[in-house]
Amino acid sequence: MNANLLKKAVKMSRYVLVIAFVQCITYLSLSAAESGAQSVSEIFLSIKWEEVSMKKAMSSLETETGFNFLYKDSEIRNITNINMVRSNVSLKDILMELSRNHRLQFKRINQTVSVIKVMEQQAFDPVTEEVDRVLNGKVTDFVTGESLPGASVLVKGTTVGTITDYNGNFTLSVPDNAEVLLVSFVGYDTEEVSIGDQTSFEIAMIPDIQSLSEVVVVGYGTQKKANITGAAATVQMDEVIGDRPENNAARALQGAVPGLQVSFGSGRPGTDTDIQLRGFESINGGEPLILMDNVPVELNDINPRDIESVTVLKDAAAASIYGARASFGVVLITTKKAKKDQPARLSYSNVMSISDPTEIPKAAKTADFVRALNSWGHPNLWTGQDMPTWLDFVEQYEQDPSAFPLGYAEEAGTIYPLTENNPLDEFLDDPGFTHIHNLNVSGGSAKSAYRISLGYSDEDGVMVTSKDRFTRYNLNTFLSTEISDKLSSSLAINYRASTRLDPTTDYYRAITFYSFSRTGSHEMPDGTFLPYDSPANLTRLQPADEEKRNNLRLTGKLDFNLLEGLTITTEYTYENRVRNFKRTRNNPETFSAVRLVPNDATAITSYNRSNENRDYYALNLYAKYSKSIDDHNFDALVGMNRENSSTEFFSSTEDNLISTDLPSLSVALDNPRVSDSFGEWAVAGYFGRINYNYKQKYFLELNGRYDGSSRFPSDDRFGFFPSVSAGWQVMSEPFLSSIENIVNGFKIRGSWGEIGNQNIVNAAGNPILYPFLPTLDPYQASWINPAANQQFTSLRTPGLVSSSFTWETVQTLNLGLDAEFFDNKLAVTFDRFIRKTLDMLAPGAELPAVLGASAPRQNVADLETNGWELQMDWRDEIGQFKYSIGFNLFDNQAEITKFDNEEGLISQYYVGQEIGEIWGYETDGFYTIDDFVEGTLNDDLTGGMLKEGIPAFQGVNPNPGDIKYKDLNGDGEIFSGNGTLDDPGDRKIIGNSTRRYQFGVFGSAGFKGFDLSFRIVGVGKRERWISNNVYWPFLNRFNNVFEHHLDYWTPENTDAFYPRVYEGGGGNYPRSREVQTRYLSDGAFWKLQNITIGYTLPKQIVNKIFAESLRVYVSAENLIDNDKLPDGIHPEFQNFGFGGTYPYLRSYAVGLNITF
Repeated sequence: MNANLLKKAVKMSRYVLVIAFVQCITYLSLSAAESGAQSVSEIFLSIKWEEVSMKKAMSSLETETGFNFLYKDSEIRNITNINMVRSNVSLKDILMELSRNHRLQFKRINQTVSVIKVMEQQAFDPVTEEVDRVLNGKVTDFVTGESLPGASVLVKGTTVGTITDYNGNFTLSVPDNAEVLLVSFVGYDTEEVSIGDQTSFEIAMIPDIQSLSEVVVVGYGTQKKANITGAAATVQMDEVIGDRPENNAARALQGAVPGLQVSFGSGRPGTDTDIQLRGFESINGGEPLILMDNVPVELNDINPRDIESVTVLKDAAAASIYGARASFGVVLITTKKAKKDQPARLSYSNVMSISDPTEIPKAAKTADFVRALNSWGHPNLWTGQDMPTWLDFVEQYEQDPSAFPLGYAEEAGTIYPLTENNPLDEFLDDPGFTHIHNLNVSGGSAKSAYRISLGYSDEDGVMVTSKDRFTRYNLNTFLSTEISDKLSSSLAINYRASTRLDPTTDYYRAITFYSFSRTGSHEMPDGTFLPYDSPANLTRLQPADEEKRNNLRLTGKLDFNLLEGLTITTEYTYENRVRNFKRTRNNPETFSAVRLVPNDATAITSYNRSNENRDYYALNLYAKYSKSIDDHNFDALVGMNRENSSTEFFSSTEDNLISTDLPSLSVALDNPRVSDSFGEWAVAGYFGRINYNYKQKYFLELNGRYDGSSRFPSDDRFGFFPSVSAGWQVMSEPFLSSIENIVNGFKIRGSWGEIGNQNIVNAAGNPILYPFLPTLDPYQASWINPAANQQFTSLRTPGLVSSSFTWETVQTLNLGLDAEFFDNKLAVTFDRFIRKTLDMLAPGAELPAVLGASAPRQNVADLETNGWELQMDWRDEIGQFKYSIGFNLFDNQAEITKFDNEEGLISQYYVGQEIGEIWGYETDGFYTIDDFVEGTLNDDLTGGMLKEGIPAFQGVNPNPGDIKYKDLNGDGEIFSGNGTLDDPGDRKIIGNSTRRYQFGVFGSAGFKGFDLSFRIVGVGKRERWISNNVYWPFLNRFNNVFEHHLDYWTPENTDAFYPRVYEGGGGNYPRSREVQTRYLSDGAFWKLQNITIGYTLPKQIVNKIFAESLRVYVSAENLIDNDKLPDGIHPEFQNFGFGGTYPYLRSYAVGLNITF
């Protein structure tokens, strides 16, 4: 039997009892297979069929006789004109007449009647199969252990079959030569079970991930995927994360959902993620609302192995039911839960991996370093070495290394290094090591169910020692109980405890340490050894910063089925989050690895401790009602939501510790500094939703929410935000039945809606909780209280505030389609959207300068984001080989459509500005000798006079090798103008830092226990302007030189990448580094995020160790990472800063999953 035909038939008919048979049967069996059972000749009934379809006739016979009629929907679909009126005739006579009139053949075995369309000229000879033994067994869900009623059990190659009862049990009489049972059920992969000498079977079926997504979690409930009219996407977490050595749920989602941008700015263990949905949100910031079981949560807190599915609600129609915090979409987390009537089951998984950086910048060798500095005109290094002397020693060493057996030369007491010690290799001496363990127990009785899971992960980074580390514990419990026929309850407890250690010595210090810097220890004159201050030694000697987080979350739920179709639900959540931070600064005695002198051991020691405590409460109360009247189906939802949060924070620092071995505030002597803060906020909302559909063909959804927020003035706190969406299942129309074998589904949907945004931030991007209050912030004044010998505490002048500002309004228009083709093997989803963020809070009209204060915030700015999203998936089976391939691609751009910037300053937002614009100069190559009047250049190629018509930067006398820019405004010089749109000087828009054409490609294959999966993610277009010490050569005299810096301009290398470099990074060098087209970096990239190969052991082997399943696998993360930037710089780094961003890591893992 073809499993794909089975899936198609089940999904199209929506009946569990329908099974499609491929082979033709050449007989009609009219005898009963079991003793004591009535034959079709002994069953009499009366019928009245007038112009009915064959499908309806079969349904009528099932109702009248109790038999199960099994057929291919495609074979009887076109039989629609049956007319038969009979009174008290046998079932045999009815079937014989149907057979004659429509060339159908029937065979009955036990309670099953198979129906097959017969080809022309094919014989109708009836044949009876002998049955001589009885099999029995039970069919369950492999993951949950839940019984599967209505599963099909069929002898392969025959029509002998049955279905499981309510408890998943079956009994089947089979031919003596039967070898294999085919077990199938909607939403599960078909299982082939060898019969052998067995008569009793326990069959566990594996869910089909694609079918699971047929039911989608939406706001305060679920809907069939086919019925959804908003923009929503669902992924199953087990499919996304697979067996990756990844314990961060947000990172696991990168590239999995079109429109969902997941970024993390470094590879440091425990790095949090940034999530953005459908692009730039507002000039006041914003992010999707993350909900776990209807209550806000931080995605980084959740163990991904406890997540069942993730649903992303993208447009206002889908997300508006959640109100104030859902203005930029919602990510719904559904956790794994237990089922009733299940035996206790224990599962354990483990993955261990080693890791190393995907790339690091390579420091220049000593000889190259010396030549570069000498070429750039540096007379000496800051450590005292004379560059010409050093260069002479380098050339001698290259001629005869044996002349310098110690690897350095010495002159006048100055050491001149000649070899490399590679301090970075010492700093990254250990590969990273990660191990992740997950254990869960689940089960249930007739009225209760439970699941308990424990997760532990330990990520040790690539820096030396274990001070570069992140550990996390997760404990999740779920208990549900049916208190009565109408009342049920559940309780979920989630606990997370984590510790992050950050070494005092950062990665930047390590990569900028010269390659010739000493490592190890220095022998002192008295024979003792003093460690060099290399990055590795400082990491060993100095305490790491320690951050501990503890989060406890309790969620209780009651469901009361008041009437048929009416359910009232109450959910209450309490969450406590605690963050403790400790930092100790000691001053270990070390020897300078560069200056080669003892370091100052009298520096001040210090100790800092801070604590943050947050309490959060949430209440949801809602009622759902469902009613169908003929072909009209209604669903209604009304409810209320309330959330409030309070936070307290304090920090204390003191200097001069009596002992750094046992640091505490009580053993610090000087300069106490204490700060604290408090904050509260609350939101409340009342919401409603109505869903209507006609014949599951035409769909309409209406939403409304009345929201209030404590962040607005009392008279402007509430707002009403409506949304509407509609859909049309095109393939349900009869006039398209001729193509439904090719196009299995085609839905057009559209939505429009509004949601309020309460987010208000300050210049640093931090939320402002009381923006309508003119607050006075305390600070330490610059003058001293002589009595206490401490700075006075004073208050800052309050700013101006507006008394009438209110919600930003986020308005979304979305058009989309969902289609399935070729027996549902190909699925396509496309969305086109326009999102407007209206009435954004920004400074209002300019005020007279005499006031000495900036204008207060008012609702005066607008933003529009345009974008599209595409996802395509193909799934198929060829015999026992299963495979899938898919991709998603999305793009969006945001533009300011309203902003009060009358002067048109480029440095501010302005109307027409695309978010992410990069303004700069257009590069015209290097100045060459030919650009100067002959004879005017000095011997060192400086001081020349430019020829007429060749522009120069205002106030700069250029030299050969400097960057030359195009004179765009034709005024004869290069300048930035007055920085306005009317006069930008010679600057123009040269790029955009927005990620464009983000994509994910994924695939899997399986054959006889072996499986393979892969995932690729990337960005197709993006520009980055990078100006740091790793990208540019020698910005100042303390910088290192990297290998990619060595392609710099000289008179002998005029086709170089970098311009002419001057002493100490000065001279004309800064003007050559202006934002420009030549050095605008291509931020596009792609990476092989994961590839996994696994093997699931046969059940007959696993059963010998009393287990249900056992799988082993190997996996690689970030195996290939392709970009166009210099080594050590990645386009996804969040903050380029000085260039010392912790690198992304490549890891290799091995693991196992076992279930008992």
